[in-house]
Amino acid sequence: MSIVRTRFAPSPTGRLHIGNIRTALFNWLFARVNSGSFILRIEDTDTARSRFEYELSIYEDLKWLGLDWDEGPEKGGEYGPYRQSERSAIHKAAAVRLVNEGKAYKCYCTKEQLEDLRAEQASAGMPPRYDGRCRNLAPEAMPSNAPFTVRFRVPEKDIRIMDGVHGLLAFDSRNIGDFVIVGSDGVAAYNFAAVVDDALMDITHVIRGDDHLSNTPRQLLLFEALGLKAPLFTHIPLVLGPDKAPLSKRHGSFSIEDIREQGFLPEAVVNTVARLGWNPGEGLMELDELAALFSIEKLSASPSEFDVERLKFYNKAAIQKSRAERLIELSSLSTAGHPENAAQVVEAVKGNASDLKELKELALPFLTEPETGVEEAKELSEPYARAVVKAFREALEGMAEINLDAYKDMVEAVKASTGEKGKRLLMPLRLALTGRHAGIELAGVLRLLGKERAIDRLRKYE
Repeated sequence: MSIVRTRFAPSPTGRLHIGNIRTALFNWLFARVNSGSFILRIEDTDTARSRFEYELSIYEDLKWLGLDWDEGPEKGGEYGPYRQSERSAIHKAAAVRLVNEGKAYKCYCTKEQLEDLRAEQASAGMPPRYDGRCRNLAPEAMPSNAPFTVRFRVPEKDIRIMDGVHGLLAFDSRNIGDFVIVGSDGVAAYNFAAVVDDALMDITHVIRGDDHLSNTPRQLLLFEALGLKAPLFTHIPLVLGPDKAPLSKRHGSFSIEDIREQGFLPEAVVNTVARLGWNPGEGLMELDELAALFSIEKLSASPSEFDVERLKFYNKAAIQKSRAERLIELSSLSTAGHPENAAQVVEAVKGNASDLKELKELALPFLTEPETGVEEAKELSEPYARAVVKAFREALEGMAEINLDAYKDMVEAVKASTGEKGKRLLMPLRLALTGRHAGIELAGVLRLLGKERAIDRLRKYE
């Protein structure tokens, strides 16, 4: 058996999103479980929309998720170059060969002619399909110095593919029509460039979305015409949103960059995406654990729904599992105020955090002096609140140490002396100590602040 070689071939025309990352992840996992190679290829032939900034974001997102590539930009390799724009001479040579062998031809149809053809077919209720008007042009009928595209001469035949998820699929080439493989600008079309590059890079397996199924028969015809070996294809159903429609921007922002900025950890994203069409089992798993379990045979042929709540669930688990030092770095948490107990603070609050933003909010009152908002200050100015704060400060001053029993004794003492209970008893204390309405349990707040800092904060609001 040949060495497994998979690839992820994104176009740098936008940010990577959940669907892209699932494709990258499944190809990465398949390469790793088979001790193969995972190749990154940048398909940047769409010159009008490709941006170098998007290419850089692709590298950043993959590295953040832990999806390292064995060959590709920044790594190199013996099958390079790994940007399609740098492989144009290779594509051109393959196209010239097909023309010379009579398997492709020059098409001089103008954009206006093709638009008229499509309009005629649409009005007749026919699917759009090139009518082959340039297919058998005699050399003397070819206009000189006129722009042209190169079209593949589609043979009439049945096309069969054994798909990794869908099983045996059949296509009739007569429904395809001669398609463009090189544009009038000399740039190879997607289907042609992908075929040439997959073959010359020895790609053995391609795992991609169902939206590429219509490309597959065209690509198989090109592999055959070029005498090149096709990889084994696996097409997975598209990811759906809550409305059961394919995931898109209308469902919210699901780019990896946005998800990262929302405070999600990479392992939460990986574990959520891994379960879109595959079931590795329960619990938060490391990449190497997922790789050991991965199998194309276990991929689902049914569409899967992206569930934000599942992402939040795995994120909370990832935060609880992470070391405090890592969480401090990921959240860019400022520890300038009290760096000596930053790790202790993060360890204490991380169980209450569902994302890094929330973690930061929970930790900040213990690392910097809290700023009380207008609403909070108004609540603390109420006479009952001032009485509670003062009574608690006096009780705290009489305590030798702060522990759970001492905290309970203080709460009971304040309750007895002020007559307050419930929210009117505990909220003024939380606001005075942290400046926030929510957070970790008050006993934990006192332990993290320590007796002297707690007394200083309470005294401001008596």
